[in-house]
Amino acid sequence: MNVYSLEDKQFPMVATTFQGLEGILAEEVMRLGGIEIREKSRAVTFRGNKKLLYAANYHLRTALRILRVIAEFQVTDEKILYNTLYDLPWETFFTNHQKFVVDAVIHSPYFKHSHFIEQRVKDAVVDHFRDKTGSRPGVDKESPDIRLNIQISGKKCVLSMDSSGDSLHKRGYRVRHGLASLNEVLAAGMIMLSGWQGNMPFIDPMCGSGTLPIEAAMFAMNIPPGFMRNKYAFIKWKDYDATLYQVIKNIYTGGRQSSRSLILGCDRSAVAIRLARLNIINAGLEEIVKLKIMPMQHLTVPPGKPGIIMTDPPFGKRMRPRDMENIYRSIGNVLKNNFPGYDAWILSSNNHTFKWIGMRPSKQYELNHGGLKVFLKKFHFRERYYPQNTSNRQIK
Repeated sequence: MNVYSLEDKQFPMVATTFQGLEGILAEEVMRLGGIEIREKSRAVTFRGNKKLLYAANYHLRTALRILRVIAEFQVTDEKILYNTLYDLPWETFFTNHQKFVVDAVIHSPYFKHSHFIEQRVKDAVVDHFRDKTGSRPGVDKESPDIRLNIQISGKKCVLSMDSSGDSLHKRGYRVRHGLASLNEVLAAGMIMLSGWQGNMPFIDPMCGSGTLPIEAAMFAMNIPPGFMRNKYAFIKWKDYDATLYQVIKNIYTGGRQSSRSLILGCDRSAVAIRLARLNIINAGLEEIVKLKIMPMQHLTVPPGKPGIIMTDPPFGKRMRPRDMENIYRSIGNVLKNNFPGYDAWILSSNNHTFKWIGMRPSKQYELNHGGLKVFLKKFHFRERYYPQNTSNRQIK
């Protein structure tokens, strides 16, 4: 059994993410200084210190949560689980005056129900505090001071403290959500997978509430995703170092870059553009991101060198197949005729819709968005276009 104290200088951490973004996230962790980096399914494990934990929450664009591991042990039944958890020095991690909650992820033949595990963890923590101090911490599922995370895979149990609190996709710039708004972490991952570096035009012809253009502008200008966020779970930890966290934020102050490349969001809906503008103004990017009320069919190439087009077209069970076909045929026709030299990155949950674009993708990724499998494909539009049959193309 391994137990890691809050006083340890180096300790293991887990950054969670969407399926398909593990490689990008591992690169981000490496640039921040993480060591012993390992890619897992929907997560990246690494080691570091408190400064790295704060920086990971503030800087990682493709992370959903940063977990600080406090114990690792083997478990095969409920009794071992309870006794092991009861014996942990809980009073060194938080106080009996704080409220906590437990999240469980279970992939084990020994345990079937995550809710049961959450309850047993809660029982062990509460019983420990009551026996050691005479009083117990409360449980608050809505606004806890401490969020515990327990993952059981086979016999291996990893217990962590969630340092993020709310998911890190909540950047703080969104005034309101549009219909089926793209998750900010997935949007940032799409941009980073494309290889775009902010030195060429970026256009989203179906921008909705503006997530892709906003994330592109933040990436191009080196604005940390946590720049507008004030709440993190680690702020309520016993070892919180306000001075160190301020150092992390101050490092950014001199790191903001200017962006001279066009970042453009278009949508045929005036309502969507109004919402996008509110989000962009709230993010302080109104001078960087340009918006136009414009249907895809009217989109024309801007002056200057080619760039990339990235979009998340509408999809869903309510859309008729004929409407889907018209959207994707329109995308293909506009891009082939009006955007020579551009790369287009298109996201869809329906792999069959891409055939209506009428081109073979040059690159493709299978991702996961909130439990929904989605496909991101790249199309390159040359000066001259030769149609190809893509109906049997398979995701690798």
